[in-house]
Amino acid sequence: MSRISKIKRKGSFIFLLGIILVVWFFTLFGEKGIVKIIQLRRERDRIIADVNRIQEDNKRLQEEIRRLREDSRYLESVARRDLGLIKENEILFIFEDAGKVQNEKKD
Repeated sequence: MSRISKIKRKGSFIFLLGIILVVWFFTLFGEKGIVKIIQLRRERDRIIADVNRIQEDNKRLQEEIRRLREDSRYLESVARRDLGLIKENEILFIFEDAGKVQNEKKD
């Protein structure tokens, strides 16, 4: 083999290796590379989980709306609990926390 053919062979090998490395780099890190695909799959999974959670919240809220419209006892319990409402002729007793009262006496 002549020296020129050895240099050509070595140059061809280095050129081919360079092309393989460039293709490999873009396959992993390019705009449509494996790394980007993995990131997009993770984001998709997170979005699906968020959608499922929001759908469950929506179902729960729709059920609460239905109960508020149709169940007068539930509506009354919500009004008492959340708004602090009482019926006519009812007496409301408010008890202070025993620990809080003793702390105030010490001061």
